[in-house]
Amino acid sequence: MLSCTKKTSQPSKIEHIIVIGVDGMSPDGIQQANTPNLDSIIQNGAATMHARAVLPSSSSPNWASMLMGADTEQHGVTSNGWEKFDHQLPPVVVTEDGTFPTIFTLFKDQRPEAHVGAIYDWDGFGRLFEKADVDFDIDGDHEDKTTEEAVNYIKEHAPKFTFVHLDHVDHAGHAQGHGSPDYYKSVEKADSLIAQIVNATKDVGIFEKTMFIIASDHGGLGFGHGGESLAEMEVPFILYGAGIKKGYKIEETVYQYDNAPTVAYAMGLQMPQAWIGRPVKGAFIGNEAPKLMYKRKQQITQPKILPDAGHFEPAGGVFKVDSVAVVMQNPNNVGEIRYTIGNNVPTLENSQVYQDTFYLKQTNIVKAGIFQNDQLVSTVAEGNFRIVSKTKQDPVQFEVFEVSGIEKLPDFTTLNPMHEGYATEFSHKQALSEDMPQEQVGVVLESYLDVTGEGTYSFFTNSDDGSKLYINGKEIVDNDGDHGVMERSGSMELSAGRHLLRVEFFNGGGGYHLDVKYSGPDTPKQIIPANKLFREKQ
Repeated sequence: MLSCTKKTSQPSKIEHIIVIGVDGMSPDGIQQANTPNLDSIIQNGAATMHARAVLPSSSSPNWASMLMGADTEQHGVTSNGWEKFDHQLPPVVVTEDGTFPTIFTLFKDQRPEAHVGAIYDWDGFGRLFEKADVDFDIDGDHEDKTTEEAVNYIKEHAPKFTFVHLDHVDHAGHAQGHGSPDYYKSVEKADSLIAQIVNATKDVGIFEKTMFIIASDHGGLGFGHGGESLAEMEVPFILYGAGIKKGYKIEETVYQYDNAPTVAYAMGLQMPQAWIGRPVKGAFIGNEAPKLMYKRKQQITQPKILPDAGHFEPAGGVFKVDSVAVVMQNPNNVGEIRYTIGNNVPTLENSQVYQDTFYLKQTNIVKAGIFQNDQLVSTVAEGNFRIVSKTKQDPVQFEVFEVSGIEKLPDFTTLNPMHEGYATEFSHKQALSEDMPQEQVGVVLESYLDVTGEGTYSFFTNSDDGSKLYINGKEIVDNDGDHGVMERSGSMELSAGRHLLRVEFFNGGGGYHLDVKYSGPDTPKQIIPANKLFREKQ
């Protein structure tokens, strides 16, 4: 028997709970789209738009955390490549079935008479819990069919606990981009589907006794997610219905793994000691709002450095010119921009106030922040500017391979390339051009890196999906697997001279990205600049 915390009293009037999880629905989506049903639910319930996802901000780790009341380091679901019998990090505790306990497990063990169901639109959701823990398990296959199955299930069984997963918003983010008109339309559709599920409880006569939780696994940036930006990490958390205060603004911190404990608290279930989440008690009628010793920091947006290199990598880029203009913008109505050239984080003492466009004539790093009352009040923006000679040959040789059903890096020696050429840097931008397939593809890039001084060098691949990096044939970075934008690193002692650098990368589907950085003695962390790369060893 798993060790559990002391049982808490159940809030009154709550006899049924429905969690509706909308994959990829960001706070921005709710705020910018036309969502009359969600607006009404928020007005008549309790909500925050500042709940935090877990890292990486990918689907499997976050749905698992939502179900399991714990973070990735406890349950071990660290990527979308996780499978029950194929993973690296074992869970800290397991049930008799060999998996970390979910909220479904608690119902099975403590309320075996309760009817419990899971209806989901993404196949991968179904592998995150034991099928024996639920009475109703169905892959709805499309958001409309999933909602129809959920509505029918609620009307037929009036279940005690139902988890509904909708996937179409995430699809829109990957296909058309987060923040695009199509993305907002997908959120509007989610709003109408949520209304259908709520109305089903009214039709069956259990609405007055039902508590709803509306949540999301992650946000997004550009065409992907998986990174550490607020756009990817902040998610909505909304409570509504029986037992919930009306118009309550949740000021306390809410994490992805607080979802299952909130369900357990509402139903009077004991929580396993291995869970680290906490119920959001302040949202329940009869509970006082918690006294907060520390409050959420007001977000001051970091300055924008131009040119913009796109999502998931620093501003700047690679330029075959004599000099590059650097422009900065303050997106706030307050403060001033101060910046440094080099690796130092701006301080009042080492930075200068940005007043107008300035020019760089050689490869360098620019860092900038917003200062108010002589204090840095924003996160630091960074630009990596790589300036190379107009006559320099593109130094990175690449090959592109079409690989059907790819979920991890293949053995490229067994494949024939469909396209090859030379690129300026280790990046997806030139290798995966618009005139060739960009999904179900693998890419190999090679070049010689010129190391000017002996010492320990660290290398980083930041990719969606997987990647690996080799120096002189030795694997240094393993960032393989089906995942969102994720950075992994490794280090190696290098002598002065040129060393063969090889990067393997693949994209299974949806958004994709690759950039490669390094750092070393007297070399701050930065995208490996083209002026340090060569086609030949000598």
